[in-house]
Amino acid sequence: MKVMKAGCLLAVLMLVSGRGSAELIMHTHGHITISPIVHGYKKSQYLYPGYRSEFMTSVDFFRYRSIVFTGLLGTTTIISDTDTRGMKLDRIRYTLTPGFRREFKTWLIRGALHHECIHTISRPEFKGSVWWNSFQIGIGTKEAYYLYLPQQYRNINNSWINAWDAQVNLGLIVPAESTIATGQNHDYNAESFSLVRYHIGVYKNWASFISLRQHMWMKSNRAFEHQINITANLFRKGTHNFAGFFYNYTVYDTFLLDNTDGLGSAGFRILF
Repeated sequence: MKVMKAGCLLAVLMLVSGRGSAELIMHTHGHITISPIVHGYKKSQYLYPGYRSEFMTSVDFFRYRSIVFTGLLGTTTIISDTDTRGMKLDRIRYTLTPGFRREFKTWLIRGALHHECIHTISRPEFKGSVWWNSFQIGIGTKEAYYLYLPQQYRNINNSWINAWDAQVNLGLIVPAESTIATGQNHDYNAESFSLVRYHIGVYKNWASFISLRQHMWMKSNRAFEHQINITANLFRKGTHNFAGFFYNYTVYDTFLLDNTDGLGSAGFRILF
């Protein structure tokens, strides 16, 4: 509680200290996704992963000089769909992440205190849900993030872009001790995740790009779980927001808590 009070006091002081040194922003951005699984599972399997939906929203609260203080709230819902059992909620995976970013001309540095939880809906949780906290730090070019992605395409028409962007992140996961400050039901202690994005081009109001993502978790026994997926995107440029279609394929996945190994999904996404 004392830490929270000190943080609030520091934020107030930065907002009122010096003209032009601090700015209240309250800018919201993010994405909404719905994607049915189109191949990779047989419907005879129990809890066939029929659909995934995502809602991720970030808020830029305020800027102090070149540092922007942010917050992220997101949920991923996994819905099962079998021929015999019908549709039912399988799991909900949510994130709550206060953080910051330091912006430069073409790239940025970001840091965050990341909270993530996976809660099973359709099956009993004998030990409760799985959740963890991690301290994250990352670096990347601006267009490797959804916040700046529309700027890459907004003023480009009928052009071959042929450009690359990337980001790399590391995280230190707090050991699970079943307390509110740590986590429970996991044995992870570190993670790394990255993205490489290839911008193809723009034809009229349609923009296309391909993204390759990887996420790796290190466990307390030095074993690793690894996830790699590739996504092809086709978006319709709007005046402010973008909307379009994508196809995602998980090339490799050993992440036990939300495994999508070999699954292909085709979906619809709105960037706002």
